[in-house]
Amino acid sequence: MTRIARYFALLGLMWMAVMTWRIYPQFKDAVRVDDRVTTVSDYIDATCGERLGPGAETCLAEAREEAQRLLRREQGRSILLIEAPILLFLIIYMPVLLWQRREAQARPANGAGP
Repeated sequence: MTRIARYFALLGLMWMAVMTWRIYPQFKDAVRVDDRVTTVSDYIDATCGERLGPGAETCLAEAREEAQRLLRREQGRSILLIEAPILLFLIIYMPVLLWQRREAQARPANGAGP
């Protein structure tokens, strides 16, 4: 199990490096709207680009708040996508490791005879 764990950990670290390299350039200002990735400024322009007067200020404020909410959600998804293999590794491997250690501690007690 140790060899498999090492390979899986290595694969997970490589995944994290590649996905970080791929996602990082758009991480600070990319939002997903209708399954289309766009920047925060483009989203605000598309939402309130044609409005004038006092309604425009209200629209801009609301669009900025919505863009920040979408940005936080997209960043959270990106971080989860980057860290998913390591989290999966911990979820699967840690119970197996604890079980193996418990079995190893129980063996000498069972093997000791009169």
